[in-house]
Formats: sequence, structure tokens, C-alpha cells
Amino acid sequence: MSQYVKIVSFNLRSQYTGDGINAFIHRAGMIYDKIKAEAPDIVAFQEVIEPHYDLLPKLMPDYTFLGQFRNADYTGEGVFTAIRTADWLPVFYDAFWISPTPHIPASRFEDQSHCPRICVTTGLRHKESGKLIRVCNIHLDHVGESARVKGIRCVLGKLAEYERELPMPTVLLGDFNAEPGSETILATDTATLPALYDLTGHIPVTFHGYGYGHEPVCKIDYIYVTKSLKDAAGEVTVWDDEHCGIYLSDHYPVCAEFDTEKI
Repeated sequence: MSQYVKIVSFNLRSQYTGDGINAFIHRAGMIYDKIKAEAPDIVAFQEVIEPHYDLLPKLMPDYTFLGQFRNADYTGEGVFTAIRTADWLPVFYDAFWISPTPHIPASRFEDQSHCPRICVTTGLRHKESGKLIRVCNIHLDHVGESARVKGIRCVLGKLAEYERELPMPTVLLGDFNAEPGSETILATDTATLPALYDLTGHIPVTFHGYGYGHEPVCKIDYIYVTKSLKDAAGEVTVWDDEHCGIYLSDHYPVCAEFDTEKI
């Protein structure tokens, strides 16, 4: 019988005044219920802040969290990947700032916003099948297309290094802050080492802003995979849960399933 692996990209939404009923304290119970019901294998979180990180391991005790915060003193927003401990074993970890100097803390491109950006990469072994996958969790700049293009080229360059050193089925996912047809997405679509395939092409919207109407809805979250994972992919959906005006986040988490036998 085939066994399916479920991988999710989830922008958690940082803490802001004005979120009202969608403040994290009101969403946390929904997030717990959704994670428990879906039992994803891997959740790639973006916009994690320390209050989130204090609570998430309590909400998700069956998961190992790997990641970091983005500022020079390792505070601020972070990118963290949660891995279901019973089924997956982390075999390597790498994190870098998406910048011209990736291993200098808080480094940025000159035309970037004030926010440093990071990529968290985890290599994982499926305990039952022995299959290996690489998961790259990113959050690109929210202000300028030029900084996003430089950022994705930095990430793609690092992926090429990984692939030359140790070829492995790879997932590149997260909040790209870029809409379909943008130069950022074109650069990702045309990558060659490794070639990447967008599993979210049929999804029209991932950012909805809680329906408040302050910003237009759009699609900025993606799950890209290499060829073997493309061939193994099953259903790809958004988690669009809503209850009395409360959502899981201001982004719809994006979830992809894969048949481990085909990886």
C-alpha cells in the first residue's frame, strides 16, 4: 500500500496591532486543531516570532523544529521547519541569509527592505522507506522585485551547490512575495540545476489578508519540487479554514502530498 507524505508551506503571520480577532492568540487553537487533523509530515513556517516559537512546540509535541531568527542577534522573525519525529530523521541542516554574503548575520542586498531574509534547509530521511529529501524553506523580500530576484538567484545558486555535492529530491517552498508571471517566479521556473516544477499553478490565491480588504488578494506562496517529487505528487490544496471570521493566518497554508514509493 502506498504511503503519502504531506508537506505544507505556512506563513504564520507575525504579531501586529490591528489584527483583532485574528491575533495569534485567537488563531492558535484553530492551528492546533488543523495540524492534529491533517497530521502533516513537514510544515515549513515563515514569520515565526518568539511568542509563536514558545507555543508551537507545545501545540506540536510530535515534531522537531529546525530553523532560526533572522536578525544579527538571532531575534526578530524567523523561518522554522517542523518535522514529524516518528517518521523522519534530520540528517543535515543549513541556514543562510539571502544576501551577497550569506553567512554574515543580518546581511541584505542594497535595494532590499530593512528586513533580513533567510533560507533554512533540512535534509531528511524517511525512517520506514529510507528515502531522502531536501526541504528549503524561504521567505523573500516584501518590498522590491529587484531584491526578490537577487534573493531567489542566491537561493537557486545554493540549491545548485547542494545538488552538485549530494543530488537529492528537493522541495523549495515558502512565501516568495511574488505573483505568477513576475521576474522572481520566471527565474524559479527556468532554473536548471536542479530543474524545478511548480505544484501550485492551479491555485489562484494564497494571501487573503483575513478578508479585511486592506490589500488585494493574490498568490505569493509556492511549492516547487524536482522531477522525482513532481512524478510522486498527488493532491495539492490550500487550507482555507475559517470560523466566525477567524482564519489560520492571513495566508492560506499550501499543502502537497507525495507517494513515497515514487520518490
